[in-house]
Amino acid sequence: MFGFNTAVKGLLASQRSLYIMNHNISNMNTKGYSRQQGAQRATTPFSIAGVGYLGTGTEIYDIARVRDSYIDFKYWNENAPKGEWNIKRETLYEVEKLFGEPSKSSFRQYMDDFFTALDNMEKNPLDSSFREPVRENALALTKHIKESAIRLEELKKETEFSIDTRVKNINSIATQIASLNRQIYSNEIDGRKANDLRDRRDLLVDDLSKIVNVKVDESKDGKYRVNVSGIALVDHTHVNEVKLNKDKTGLKWSNDSDVDLKSGELKGLLDLYNGDGKDNSYRGIPYYQKKLNDFTLGFVKAFNEQHSKGYCLGGGQGGDFFKVNDENNPAATITLDDKIFENLKYIAAAGETSGDAEDNKNLLELIRLRDNVNYFDGITDKDGNPLPKGTPDDFLKSIISNLAVDSTQAKRMDEAQEVILKNIQSRRDSVSGVSYDEEMSDMIRFQHAYMASARMITTMDTIMDVTINRLGLVGR
Repeated sequence: MFGFNTAVKGLLASQRSLYIMNHNISNMNTKGYSRQQGAQRATTPFSIAGVGYLGTGTEIYDIARVRDSYIDFKYWNENAPKGEWNIKRETLYEVEKLFGEPSKSSFRQYMDDFFTALDNMEKNPLDSSFREPVRENALALTKHIKESAIRLEELKKETEFSIDTRVKNINSIATQIASLNRQIYSNEIDGRKANDLRDRRDLLVDDLSKIVNVKVDESKDGKYRVNVSGIALVDHTHVNEVKLNKDKTGLKWSNDSDVDLKSGELKGLLDLYNGDGKDNSYRGIPYYQKKLNDFTLGFVKAFNEQHSKGYCLGGGQGGDFFKVNDENNPAATITLDDKIFENLKYIAAAGETSGDAEDNKNLLELIRLRDNVNYFDGITDKDGNPLPKGTPDDFLKSIISNLAVDSTQAKRMDEAQEVILKNIQSRRDSVSGVSYDEEMSDMIRFQHAYMASARMITTMDTIMDVTINRLGLVGR
């Protein structure tokens, strides 16, 4: 029976290898799945006195997960910056669409239309058909500024919602990892690896590494730890949850110590939500909100100052042309002065007290404001800081230029990280991915080995049949 057992072991080894290969093919399209291989070795040989050791066959002693921990480390390390710059790129793209440069719905286009209407009014200040376009284009300009401010605020609220969602995701993923740690640890007590559970855990770390910067450590005794900036988020089966601080400027651990975020989607969102550009901080949504408010307040004050120096049609001192209902949020509350809105005669085009119909001296001064390099002189923001020198166009250009620089940087960094991550993913797939051609080649190899072992069993059966049933019958 010695040779028969050897053949049976070979048959079982090939069969188990085919089972492993079948599992690989079934999970070819499963996200996060790592190819598995049967570890095969010769069984303990049999010692024959005076002859030596006779082989006793083979066995599958382990099913190993084909995975390179160093490639995983690199992937997780680069996935966080990818998440950060991708979220910044997408959000700044939304801000770019909001400002609409260059297009027919841009700030500068609305301003062009407004000053063109003023220029046309200069031809005949008395005619209401020339005054009406001034009011309508002024309304269009204020409406565009208000809508932009409202959309910026909505974008900030969406960013806040995304921050809350990411924080919940971090704690949820951490809880799932801790649960898997418990299952894996209990299943691997006998020394075998829980491959599919480990794949599920690594996939969760993949998702987590895009949200925050993580590092993973597994001790020799099987304890698994996930760190965020050196502090354990998951310490085997224990979860150290994170939470937003009260002013939503950062994260805190459950013991109220600060979480030092280095990169990841959450850091990108926090930069966008809080970045005001002060002290070399990131220029996020608050920065562009402040710039829009500064422009609106400066534009209104300077224009109103000149408009109030003129005189209305038929006499009377000119008043404000625009008004702001809330100086803390001028862009969202800008509108026309009530008198201008109700009666076109209050557009103060005249420069003399009589308000003569042919008098357009103040109107000419209003038109010249467009090119006045000292337009914002003497005007301060709500913090008391003087506004930058230049024309209204210069102010808008500076906002658009900053936005273009920030958006271009985010785009370039995102694309660079995309290339790095694709290269790492390609290496990971080459190691852990399931290749259809390779599996088919292995199937043929194991099938032939299985058939050879089966043929050996048939041969051994024939030998035993001759030995038992036919020896000694010759000559009877």
